[in-house]
Amino acid sequence: MVSTSPGGPTISKSAARAYLVNEIRTLAAGRLPSEVRGLSAVVRAGWRQPSNELPGRNLRDRMASMQRRWIAVVVLALAIVVAWWLSGTAPSTSTRAPEPAPAIARPAMAVPAPAAVRRSMLPPAIQLSKPVVVRPVPAAAPGALAGTVVDAETSSGIAGAELTFSHDDGAYSTATGVGGAFRFAPRAAGTYRLVSIEAKGYAPFESEFGRSPVSFTSVAGKDVDGVVLRLLPERKNLAVDSGGARRADRSYGGEVDAGNPKPAMGSLFGRVLDARTSAAIAAFAIALFRRDGVATTMIAPASFVDPSGAYEIDGLAPGTYEATAMAAGYAWSSYAVVQIGDSPAQADFALHAGARITGVVTDAATKRPIGGATLSLEGRRGDAPDLPVAPLSPEAESGVDGRFTLEHVPPDVDSVQAEKQGYLVRVVPLGPLPKDGDAPPLAIALTPREPGADAHFELTGIGAVLRPHGDALDIQQVVPNGGAADAGLGSGDAILAVDGASVTDLGFEGAIGAIRGPEGTTVTLRIRRAGHEVDVVVTRKLIRT
Repeated sequence: MVSTSPGGPTISKSAARAYLVNEIRTLAAGRLPSEVRGLSAVVRAGWRQPSNELPGRNLRDRMASMQRRWIAVVVLALAIVVAWWLSGTAPSTSTRAPEPAPAIARPAMAVPAPAAVRRSMLPPAIQLSKPVVVRPVPAAAPGALAGTVVDAETSSGIAGAELTFSHDDGAYSTATGVGGAFRFAPRAAGTYRLVSIEAKGYAPFESEFGRSPVSFTSVAGKDVDGVVLRLLPERKNLAVDSGGARRADRSYGGEVDAGNPKPAMGSLFGRVLDARTSAAIAAFAIALFRRDGVATTMIAPASFVDPSGAYEIDGLAPGTYEATAMAAGYAWSSYAVVQIGDSPAQADFALHAGARITGVVTDAATKRPIGGATLSLEGRRGDAPDLPVAPLSPEAESGVDGRFTLEHVPPDVDSVQAEKQGYLVRVVPLGPLPKDGDAPPLAIALTPREPGADAHFELTGIGAVLRPHGDALDIQQVVPNGGAADAGLGSGDAILAVDGASVTDLGFEGAIGAIRGPEGTTVTLRIRRAGHEVDVVVTRKLIRT
C-alpha cells in the first residue's frame, strides 16, 4: 500500500514485492504489461496521405522496443528495492515534522503539504502561448489535428518525429514533415490520446496506453490547427530524470494495495468557455489539486484539444479536489472546489482575459530603476514546472527603466514576487483585481542584500512559520519582533480561522493570502491552544528572513 507520512510517501515491502514479482513473471513469460498489451492494432497516417496500417515488421520492432524499456524499468525498480532491503532501513513512519521553511517565503515552499509529492511533467509540454484555430470542413469528414513538434529549448521544428495516438479500436500514428509540421487525420470522430512522440536525438515522450495527459477530440466538420508540442533533447531529459523512467506520470491520488480490490473511482467533466462571448475554447489544460484538510496535493494535470471545449478526467479517487483551467490569451480560472465520488462530477469554467498589472522596480537605497528584475505570481500559479503547458503563468522582466507589465493575471492572486540578484526577494501584496482590464500600478522597491546576510526574503505578514495539518495551520516557529511574537503566539499554536473564515474553507493559499496584508493593519486569528480556542489580534509587519 502506498501511504504517506509527514516525512514523505512510503510504500510497503509486500506491495512492492508483489508488484515487481508480477511484472517480472509477465516479462519472463514473453508477455508485455497490461498497459502495453492494449496496443492491438497500430495504424500509420503518413504525411500527406491517408492512414495506412503499419507494416508488420515495424509493429514488431516497436513492440519489442517497448518491451525492452519495460524490462529496464522493472530491473531498475527491483535493484532499488533490493538496495533498500539490504540497507535495513525501514520506510519513514516518523510523526516528526520536516524542517519547516519560512511561511514568509513563497507559500508553496513555506508550508509544504505533509503528503505532497511534486512531479515535473515529462515532455511534451503543450504550448498554449497562442490560441489554436478551428476551421470548418465538410460536415461528413472527421476533424483533423494539425500543428508542429518543436525543440523545447530552441523552438525550432523537429522533422521526422513520429506521433502515436490511442483510440478505443487501437492506435494510429503520423509523422512530422519539414519544419516539424504534422497533420493527424483520424478515420472516425472521437477522442484520441497522445501515446508517444519519438524523434532522433530527443527524449521520447511515452504515456501509459489509454491514459495520456494530452488528448484530442475529433469533431466532424471542424479541423484544429496551431497545436505546438515540445520535446527536450535527450541529454537534458537524462540529466533531469536520472532514474531513466521516461513514461509520463499519471497519478490520480489513488492507492495501490496488492491483493485488495481496486477502490471505486470517479471522474470530472465539463466545458471551458470564453466568459465574454460564451464561445468554446478549443485548446486548454486542467490542473487538479486534491485537498487533505488545509493542505493540497498536485495531481498530474491534463491538456485537451476539443473544438467544443469539453473535457473529462477519469480514474479519480474519491475526495475533495480543487480544479482550475488555463488557456492562451486568458487568465487562469478561479479554483472550483468539487467533491468526487463514484459518480461523475461537473465543473465548467468561463475564462476571462484577466488583469493587466504595470509598475516600476527601483533600488530602495538609491531610488534608481532596476532593469532585469523578474516579476512572477506567487504560490501554485507561479509553480510553472509542474504543469504541462507553456507559458504556464504570467511572468515579466523589468526594462532598463525599471518598468514592467504582467498580462492575464487571475483576480484571486494575492501577491507578486520580484527578484534580482544582489537584492532581497520582495513579495508584494495585491489589492482587489479586475477580471478584465487594468489594475492599479505597483511601485516595488528592492532592498540590497548585504554580503553574508542570512535574509533572503522581504514581505509584510505576521512573522510565523506555518504548516498545514488537518483542519489547521500549525505554527512551527515565530520570527523575533514580528507580529505573531508580539501577540504572544508560539510553536504549538494552531490557526483555525482568519477574520472569521475557516482555514479549511479558505484552503491553503486562501488562508495565507488572508493572513497577509498591508503593513500596520491587523488580522484576527482563531487560535487553538491546549484544547481551547481563543481569538488573537495580530499586527502585520515588514519581515525580513
